[in-house]
Amino acid sequence: MSSAITVRQQLAVRPGAQYDTEPRTLSFGRGSLFSFPLHSTSYEADAATVRIPAGIKLRLTSASVDPREMSEFLRTTGKTSGSGVSLRFSSEENGDMLPMCTFDGERGGDYSQTGLGIEVEGPRIVRLAAIVERGCKVGSALNVNVFGSVRKGDL
Repeated sequence: MSSAITVRQQLAVRPGAQYDTEPRTLSFGRGSLFSFPLHSTSYEADAATVRIPAGIKLRLTSASVDPREMSEFLRTTGKTSGSGVSLRFSSEENGDMLPMCTFDGERGGDYSQTGLGIEVEGPRIVRLAAIVERGCKVGSALNVNVFGSVRKGDL
């Protein structure tokens, strides 16, 4: 039995483009704090898959975007309002990708969201995605950095 969560995501140069590399796989052991960038995508089907083994709890506490990436994203899309990326989450029990927070040009200086309060105990598979606005397929990538911890489950 593994005591680490694994995050697996396909990467494309920009949202809507063909994949150009092998899937990226990251592992985080019990007791670790972690951060990882969710590469933005236009499609929910490209969500990162997070495998949580039995006896382990995943806690997602905050998310952020890089202000420089946001500026470049808004510049290349030619929009300032309504353009951006939303962090979405789904579980085995509910396959719908539900928005947890959104980062866009209208929010100005809001580049981080704290207090997400997402806790999932394994064994589970959840999905996380950084979904860009559908009209921004040719824009630059706008990654969402996710922060949290891996704890022993309450079993």
